[in-house]
Amino acid sequence: MKLLESLTDEELVERSATGSEAAFDALVTRHSPAVYRLALGVTGSHQEAEDILQETFLRVFKHLDRFSPSVGSFKTWVLAIARNQSINTYHSLKRRAARLFGDTWSDEEGANHDNSLVDTNSSDPETMLSIRQQHARVQDALRKLPERQRTALLLKAQEQMSYAEIASTMSASSSSVESLIFRARQRLLIILDEGDLK
Repeated sequence: MKLLESLTDEELVERSATGSEAAFDALVTRHSPAVYRLALGVTGSHQEAEDILQETFLRVFKHLDRFSPSVGSFKTWVLAIARNQSINTYHSLKRRAARLFGDTWSDEEGANHDNSLVDTNSSDPETMLSIRQQHARVQDALRKLPERQRTALLLKAQEQMSYAEIASTMSASSSSVESLIFRARQRLLIILDEGDLK
């Protein structure tokens, strides 16, 4: 497996296309964290993110012949598939919730927040509680952003992707991505400030 880990995505895709399950498994291992983080960021649900992760790689496997390195990196291609899956799932969740709860339904999942970013090395319970509360506030604020702003911001902040890579993933221009991220950051600050005033 060491040898496979040292190969580029393109080399792994070539081997996967010729039937190497180990090469495809290496691609899944390499890109699963980014796909999961994006799916969780869009849907706000750990369970849905798991389902999207599986569905994304099923589609990747099925359409591996459609990937072209001349168009963009494998990562941007996979994340574009994941984003489409996430958006479809998110809209489906909203429709189901609207049918169940009517107009009063809230897009929050309560205790089902992702605490993976919380500093677990702190032994002070008060500090831990404060960090978790701040993290929950940011997650709630992120859910209030329009999908395109939220996705662009997550790809930049969590995946450290360049504007060009995000543009490729989202089928947009670099300038529009830059604008989306700028507006997302502005809106996020306004939402968080409004929360502080309450």
